Amino acid sequence: MTSSIVHGSVIRYAYLWAREQRRGEESGRKGRPTCIMLIARGPDGETPLFFPITSRMPAPDTDAVEIPETEARRVGLRTPAWVIVDEFNTDDLETSFAIEDRKPLGSFSRKFMAVIAAGAAASIRKGASRAVPRR
Repeated sequence: MTSSIVHGSVIRYAYLWAREQRRGEESGRKGRPTCIMLIARGPDGETPLFFPITSRMPAPDTDAVEIPETEARRVGLRTPAWVIVDEFNTDDLETSFAIEDRKPLGSFSRKFMAVIAAGAAASIRKGASRAVPRR
């Protein structure tokens, strides 16, 4: 695994939105800050989930976590900003062409990552989550 990208890292990544994938698109339109969450998956090691970050107020039907100012400063973002937790990309940290820069912008704290994980889990439980595989 790429040593500089760890659980909580925020990187520039050409995120592919679920709505773009439904239209047949295969690559993200632009690089955006994206939060990496590493999920343990048995003997295969960890699976990275890529959660998009946006500065646009999410639609009312979108599950998102607002990024506190302190956390935003850790990764060089302006507020207001949100992590969208009802969709994510799965990709390979070693071979992905969508990663624009392997040097993270910064990292969120473990405490804030727990908030993101809880939001994503709630979205999954209610059947609102969309995974977009990239590999």
